Amino acid sequence: MKKVGIVICNYNKKDKVLQCIQSVLEQKFQDFDLYVVDNASTDGSTDEINSAYRDKVVFIPNGENQNNDSDRISLIQKDGDQSNNADRIFLIQNDENLGGSGGFDRGLSEASTHDYQYLMCIDNDAMLDENAVGELVKFLDSHDDTGIAASIILNLENPDTIQNFGQTIDFQSFSTEPLYVNEYFTNELPEVNFSDAVPACSLMIRKSITDKIGFLPKDFYLYWDDTEWCTRVRELGYKVASVKASQALHAMGAKREDVSTFPTYYAWRNWIYYFILHTEKKRLPELGITFLQSIYTIQCEGYEGNRFHRALTVMAAYDDAIHGRLGKARDGIIGEIEKSGQDVNFGSASNLPEKYKAGLEMFLFTELPNFIRNAEDIHDNK
Repeated sequence: MKKVGIVICNYNKKDKVLQCIQSVLEQKFQDFDLYVVDNASTDGSTDEINSAYRDKVVFIPNGENQNNDSDRISLIQKDGDQSNNADRIFLIQNDENLGGSGGFDRGLSEASTHDYQYLMCIDNDAMLDENAVGELVKFLDSHDDTGIAASIILNLENPDTIQNFGQTIDFQSFSTEPLYVNEYFTNELPEVNFSDAVPACSLMIRKSITDKIGFLPKDFYLYWDDTEWCTRVRELGYKVASVKASQALHAMGAKREDVSTFPTYYAWRNWIYYFILHTEKKRLPELGITFLQSIYTIQCEGYEGNRFHRALTVMAAYDDAIHGRLGKARDGIIGEIEKSGQDVNFGSASNLPEKYKAGLEMFLFTELPNFIRNAEDIHDNK
């Protein structure tokens, strides 16, 4: 059995995923199997992959019993000579878009039926340096106290600058911040940076850990899933590392919140839900005030600019978060941003015009008890 099972999750990025696959196949370290999960793309991604790598692609059956050894076709030898698997791409086609979390879960679930030492997640729009995979293996092999090791992420548009070299989770401001953002990649950087979390852009984890905590939480669907995963790893007593010698290029794409409320919903819902799970129970009132002030500010911005869809989506995300409704958004929540009206950004509740400030006090008075009650229920039953 190979040492690493690598999973790429793709949705509608046929050109970028081909570049990503090629960067993996060109690694100096070759002791891996590669799985590509396609989340029901509509841009012909699977056809392009099959056409570009026709002699390498092996389709893995999808279906309810795909993890049942008695009902599925085992396409990777579990023992003995693995030479016939060299440079193979094991392609999994999902019947629907399961989100980034669900797509990775599908691939990692397949890989976990085999005896890899490490599992790896790679974003479909990342391109890896030829030493990226090998350096993560080398680091984990020599650091038993580390559960996750990730590449340093460099900006594709400006490869001399950093996009992410670890990130902190701040329980004072209830936020997370990437480290070394837009700083130059220099010899003065530490060889490794231990932090609270890393993105699943180019991330390697011990399979022995996923056997205990599972994979990326698929109910998150999108955003904050990697932060939650890293938190679970640290709760087991392991460290999370970013390794300078392992480098990946990644485009800093916008979340397109000016077009659709799709990213708005998942970013807000999972942000709220994550901090409900991990904030001390005695501080939940403080957490609620922070969220409710931000939510009220967005409502005022929508009203002032005559753009209501984002405000409605944020309210729906908040309601789903405090009631533990995860997974794919319900119908009617996500939609296009109105082209009429104008963008208004007050920045924070402290900058609200005077005419809205009394409403904030009333909103906190009426909604904070509801937040605390539901948040305590989630906290107690996690």
